[in-house]
Amino acid sequence: MIERNLYQRINAVMKDCDYLQKKAAQQGKGIKYDEVIAMLRVHLIKHGIVMVIRQTEMEMLGSVEGTKQKVFQGKFEMDLVNIDKPEEKVTHTTYAHGMDGGDKAPGKAQTYAVKIMLVKGFGLETGEDEECRAEKLEKTKTIDEDSQEFLANLINGDEVLWASLCKAYKITDLSQILLSKENEVTQRIKNYCEAKKNANNK
Repeated sequence: MIERNLYQRINAVMKDCDYLQKKAAQQGKGIKYDEVIAMLRVHLIKHGIVMVIRQTEMEMLGSVEGTKQKVFQGKFEMDLVNIDKPEEKVTHTTYAHGMDGGDKAPGKAQTYAVKIMLVKGFGLETGEDEECRAEKLEKTKTIDEDSQEFLANLINGDEVLWASLCKAYKITDLSQILLSKENEVTQRIKNYCEAKKNANNK
């Protein structure tokens, strides 16, 4: 078995993780701690990483006027540790706030801190609209090799046509043509070839 260092393990977790969609929360939209840990837990176990959480500071900043709500601020540290080499660790640090009318504010601060350190520490992608994300990914896809070969046959070495395509679509190779533009490019080539054929027949 190949022995991996902690950074390789963290990278493996990042590769395995998926997208977290923000959902309705008390204020605006957000993701919950349980959603983050539910995604990460299986990958942390799989790749041999353990979390060690420490609270290094905690203070009450004050109360919200006219309510029983109290605001606490804490400073927290999280070690990501290589389970096979405990001396290997990466430490994340953050401040977090929690507000509650009872005794839950310090716990809320810790929960938020751990969530933020995990999201940032593993580079988890979050967003409000899964459909919008899919659309953005779709816009970056390029045509496959079969489509490249098909277009190359249509172009048939015509330098004028190729130059016009490069200028119009800001490309230097057929592999750079976006999938979303394939039909448009194909029709443009066919129109050019048809116009050229008609001109030659006159």
